[in-house]
Amino acid sequence: MVPTTWRFALCLAVLTASGCAHQGMAAARSQEASLSRCSNPAGRYSIGYPSAWTTNTGNGVEPCRFFHPSPFEVQPNSEEPLVAVSVKREPMPLEAFVQGNTGSSNEVLQQERLTLAGRPAVRLELRATQDSPLLPPGTREYLYALGDGDSVVRVSTLAVRGLDYAGNQAVLEEMVRSLELR
Repeated sequence: MVPTTWRFALCLAVLTASGCAHQGMAAARSQEASLSRCSNPAGRYSIGYPSAWTTNTGNGVEPCRFFHPSPFEVQPNSEEPLVAVSVKREPMPLEAFVQGNTGSSNEVLQQERLTLAGRPAVRLELRATQDSPLLPPGTREYLYALGDGDSVVRVSTLAVRGLDYAGNQAVLEEMVRSLELR
């Protein structure tokens, strides 16, 4: 009798686990399906972002540059807004981008070379030093840069007050997987 009970419990555990696995796969598909796509013709890219988030639509600034979980305003000819994720095409080869961002102005916390969308890329996590011209010392930045000939497309988030750095990193990872260059 005990072996039968044990077999029943094992079967029940397998069925439960397979149901959980199925729910996990459905949740992953659901999360992917909840991405909206945004195109930046001048930047020659399109990218998916969470449907519940907001992106800029132009107004003197290239569309699809900034993404945030709540509405925000972008003022033309002003500093970049403090948002969860930003995307920008920069006019320099990938190697020059890496050298410029891993010099004395940043401490490299993580650096990984990889291929994304069939292109050479790098994932970096940096901490601004005293030599940083743009960020306060100690500010962390997480970014991907995809090489595209003589330019890179940079997707980044910052660890600053008011932003969910870990949460934004997870969203950024999902967004980068959806990035298409033109």
